[in-house]
Amino acid sequence: MANRAKPASEANHPDGAANDAETIEQNIERLRGDIAALAQSITSYGADKTGEVKMRASKAGRDLAKTSQETLDGLSEQLAGLEEAVATRVRDKPLQSLGIAAGVGFLIAAIWSSRR
Repeated sequence: MANRAKPASEANHPDGAANDAETIEQNIERLRGDIAALAQSITSYGADKTGEVKMRASKAGRDLAKTSQETLDGLSEQLAGLEEAVATRVRDKPLQSLGIAAGVGFLIAAIWSSRR
């Protein structure tokens, strides 16, 4: 039978296979620690991003509420101006206003009765 040459690691250590197994186990333990650290980093990153998204959504909600209130205030002012204009017009021309109101009432009554 041919003699096989031992690798350098086995030549120096009679228990070369045992040392290789220990090295593999140490590497596995190191990898487990690295994976745990990576999982912790990912969890931390996710928590940070969740807080950032929550903050952005909250700001967007406040901005939307502010814009809506400003729009509502503007429309209220326009409605008050139209109300004042109609009141002035009715005071200036009461008979014309009465005729228009009667005509609109007649049209509404005609439409309402034709639907029944």
